[in-house]
Formats: sequence, C-alpha cells, structure tokens
Amino acid sequence: MSNEPLRSVSHAATRLLARVLPCKMTRDLEFEYRYRLYLDRFGQADSDIYVSTFSKSGTTWAQIILYQLTTNGSMDFDHLFDISPWVWYAAMREVEPAITPAPRILKSHDDYRRFKHGHKGRFVFVLRDGRDVCVSLYHHRRNFKRYTGTFEQHFEHFLHNTDYNWFDHVRPWLANQHGLSIHYVHYEDLKTDFDNTVLALARFCELPVNDEILERTRTQSSFVSMKQHALQLGPRNAHFAGKEKDAPYLVKNPEQFIRRGEIGDGRLTLTEVQLAAFRERFDHSLGEFSQVVRYR
Repeated sequence: MSNEPLRSVSHAATRLLARVLPCKMTRDLEFEYRYRLYLDRFGQADSDIYVSTFSKSGTTWAQIILYQLTTNGSMDFDHLFDISPWVWYAAMREVEPAITPAPRILKSHDDYRRFKHGHKGRFVFVLRDGRDVCVSLYHHRRNFKRYTGTFEQHFEHFLHNTDYNWFDHVRPWLANQHGLSIHYVHYEDLKTDFDNTVLALARFCELPVNDEILERTRTQSSFVSMKQHALQLGPRNAHFAGKEKDAPYLVKNPEQFIRRGEIGDGRLTLTEVQLAAFRERFDHSLGEFSQVVRYR
C-alpha cells in the first residue's frame, strides 16, 4: 500500500510551517518530507539499479558505464538525469524525475539509514580513496556549492562535519546491516582494470555483455569522452531558474564538472599532519572493513 496520501498531508503541513516560521530547520524539514513524497511517487522495482556513493567517488562514471551496458549507448541526450534519474535533485528542483525503461539506473547519495526498512533493486556502491575524494570534493564545493572556506577548513568538515563526513557515510554502507543487495566497485579498479571490473559489475546486474558492448562502454566512459560531454553531466544554473537564492548549486565553471579523475591526488595534497589525522580517523571508523583496507 502506498504511503503517498499520508506523505502528501505531512508535506503540506511542513510546507505551511516553513512559511509561518521561516528558518533553516523548518526549510530542511519541509524538504525532507517533500523528498519522501517524491520517493513514494517514483516507486521502486526489483530491476532498479542504484549507483550509490559519497560525492566525488565516481558516481557519474558508474552511471555512464551502466547506461552503456543497458542501452544502445547513444550520448544524444540533453542531460544525464534524463536517462539516469536522481530523485533528490528532482525534489530539490520541484520537477518530476524522468521516466526511463527498466532497468532504471538511479543516482543516490543517500545515507544508508534511508533504506533501513529494506528496498527493492540492486545497489552499486562505488568506493574511492578518501584522500582523493577529499581533494576532489573541495574543488567541487568551490565550483558548484558556494563554498568559500580554506582547504584546511574543508578537511575538518571531511573528517568530522555532518554533511561532508566521508567516514560516517561509508561505514554503514559497508556494514550493510539491513541486507541490501550491494556490489562494491573500487574507483581505482576502474582505472587500472576496467574490463574485468565492468564485467564483474555486469554479472552482478545480470546484464549481457559482448565484445562490442564492452568496447563501446570503454570508449564512451573514458575520461576524454566524459570531458567532452561535461555540460550534459553536471548541475546547471538553468535547473534552478527563479530559485537561485535557495538553490544548493551555483555553477561557476560547468565544463570543470569532470576535473581530473586521477589516482593519488590526496597523498600529494594533504600535509603529513592531515594524512596522519586521516589514518587515525580511518582506523577508528573503517579499519575493520576489508573492502577499504587499501585506503588506509
């Protein structure tokens, strides 16, 4: 039975509250219930494939790979979210998410707790060295997220902040206490052993792959190709026309959405003190998980 009627009432109540008592708390509450309503309307299916990540871990790359594996691979689309919906982003814009054929390739940065009651479909969780994620996320925040702080401040957010804490986001996805169907993909394996990594992904998703599909996937998801299509892949100011003040994104250089994609930036950028702080936090939060031991 759908929760949509109850969600609609709850959202109407929180929207009224946000108008009567406008502040960050009531705006956040209103959006949470708006998002829940969007999720109910969008629904879920056994054939769904979620690309779930912490930001700047290879989300878009995995979306394009899976798009190539599940379609004829044409890059003649207006925007990535037209062929791989992101329901959170649709709720933020207050537009309906795209309708795509099964299997739907769905983007998510959601906290694991969002799925505490279980969920249909498969989850592809992309892991990337947290030090590289930290550096990439800093540039992303400056280019797309209105961030004006220093890298040192950003690093502290990355270790301890609620919104940008890599460790607290990744840990429950590795623990997977609710038994979701999860396949872990390492960003570095896509860089160094693309074919075998993609074939393992295809097996998990039960997608047929031949040499032609694999070659096309390799070509269309290459850094060069994705850089050429950058304007189709990242946020756009036009998405928030008329809502610029409340929009989470302020796009400065959209062509830089695909920035470098290299391995090892974190080790080169972080100071020795920061690297030591990263290892200490890693040992405390993630040291027990074999999936990420390479990132210590």
